[in-house]
Amino acid sequence: MLDISLNENEINFKDLEAEIYKLVCEEACKIMAQILMEIDDMLLEKRDKKEYRCKGKKHTNIKTIMGTVEFDKRIYEHINSEGKKEYVYLLDEYLKMDTIGHISTNLIEKVVENVTEMSYREAAKNIESLTNQSISHATAWNIIQKIGEKIAELEKQDIKLFKENKLRGEKETKILFQEMDGLWLSMQGKDRPKGKKSRGKKEIKLAVAYDGWVKRSPGSNEYITHNKIACAGFASSKEFKELVDATIAKEYNIDEIEIKIINGDGASWIKESLGEEGVYFQLDPFHKSQAVIRNVENKKDAHKLMKMLDEGKTEESLEYIAKLMIEQKDDEKQMKKLEKLYNYLVANKEGIKPYQKREEIKIPEAPEGIEYKHLGTMENNIFDTLASRMNAGKMSWTEKGANNLAKILALKTSGKLYSVVETYYNVIISEEKLAEIKKEIELSAADVNKKQKKAKTYHIQRGGMPFEGCAMTNGRKTIREILRYKCLSELKVI
Repeated sequence: MLDISLNENEINFKDLEAEIYKLVCEEACKIMAQILMEIDDMLLEKRDKKEYRCKGKKHTNIKTIMGTVEFDKRIYEHINSEGKKEYVYLLDEYLKMDTIGHISTNLIEKVVENVTEMSYREAAKNIESLTNQSISHATAWNIIQKIGEKIAELEKQDIKLFKENKLRGEKETKILFQEMDGLWLSMQGKDRPKGKKSRGKKEIKLAVAYDGWVKRSPGSNEYITHNKIACAGFASSKEFKELVDATIAKEYNIDEIEIKIINGDGASWIKESLGEEGVYFQLDPFHKSQAVIRNVENKKDAHKLMKMLDEGKTEESLEYIAKLMIEQKDDEKQMKKLEKLYNYLVANKEGIKPYQKREEIKIPEAPEGIEYKHLGTMENNIFDTLASRMNAGKMSWTEKGANNLAKILALKTSGKLYSVVETYYNVIISEEKLAEIKKEIELSAADVNKKQKKAKTYHIQRGGMPFEGCAMTNGRKTIREILRYKCLSELKVI
C-alpha cells in the first residue's frame, strides 16, 4: 500500500491535480508531434516525386488545449495549374489543416465559448486556467474577428443564393413570427459618431424568427420559442432585410409560409417588408406600454390607456389621448409628452391591435405540440443575445469588432455557432486516411529495434523518470515518489 503524506511534502490535492494534468498534457503534446511527423514521413515516400520536390523541413507549432505542439514538417516546390511555382505543405493538405494563427479547432472553440460570455481579457485568463495553454486577449480578439468575417462571407453567399431563388430550407410552417429591435452601442475611435444627437452611439440590428412556442418540459407551465434563428449586424434597412430573408430561407421552406407577423418598436427599418403579401406588423407590447408610462404622468390614466391598447381599441385609445391633451392644455410639459405619444401611436396605427384580434389575419391551426401565443420576446432576445455581453459595464466598440462579435452571438442563439466553426476550421480525417495513419504508426513501432542502414522512421524515445533534470516543485517530487513504488504499466485511469 502506498503511504505518502501530502502534508509532509507541503502539497495539497489541488496542486497535485494541477501537476499531474500538466504532466499528462506535456506527454500528449509529444505524442501528437510524433504522429504528425510520422504522417509527414509517409507523405514524403508516397508523393509524386516528379510533381512535388522536397525543399527541406520547417519548424512550426500548433497551440492546442494540451499545450503547444512543436514539430517539423516538409515544404515542397510545386508547379500549379497556371504554370507558376508555388510552395505547399503536403501535411496541411492531407489533414485539411485550416487554423487561425496555428491554433487548433478545439482551442478555437474554447476561446469562442468564453468570449461570448465575458470580456477578451477574462476569456484569456479563463482559457489558461481550464487548459494547458496560455493565450493573450489580443489573440482571443483576432480569433473572433476571423470567425466573424467567415460568418459575414457565408451570409453574403446566402443572400446571393436567395436572390437567385436557390435557397430552400427544410423546415415547414404556415405562419412565421419575426421580432426585430436594435441595440445602441458606445463606439470608439474613428467609428464614434459626432454630434450631440448620437451621443457617440450606433445602433446594431438584431432579428429573430421562430414558428411558435413549445413547453419548456412536458409538465412545465413555461414556454420557449420553437426553431428560433437569429441574425445581427450593422447594415442599412435594405441590406438587413436581405440578410433576414436569406437567413429565414436557409432554414425554412418559404413557399410554405402563408403569414408573417413582424413585431417591433415601429422603426422604419423594421417595416421594410410591409406591403408584401401575407406580411403584418404588430407594435411590440413592451415598447407600446413603455411609451404610455413615459408620457402619461397620471397612473390611473396610464393604466386605462394600456388596457385599451391591449384590447386592440385603436380609435378609442387615440380619442382618449386627445381628451387628456385637452385636459392638460395648460401644462406645456405634459402636453408635449401626450403629443409625442399620440404621434407615435398614429405612426404605428396598423400595428396597435394584437395579431390574434385581427379579422384580416386567418391564423392556421397549430401543429401538434406547438402553440401560438402573444408576441413580445424581443427585449429578452436583445438582452440574452447581445446586451448581456456587449453592453455590460463601460464597454465601447469599433464597428468591425462589434459587428463580428454580434454575428457570432446571433449564431449561438440559433444553435449553429459550433457547426460553422467546425465547417471552416476542423481537421477532417477520413476513415481511409485514419486506417493508413494507424498502419504507418504500427509499422514504425515494429521496426524501432531493427538495425537498418537507412531508417525511414523515427525511433521511439525511451525516457527516464518524469521531470528528470527539471526544477523540482513539491508537486513534481510527489509524482516522482509515487512512481518509485508503482511501475507506469500498473497505473490505471479510472
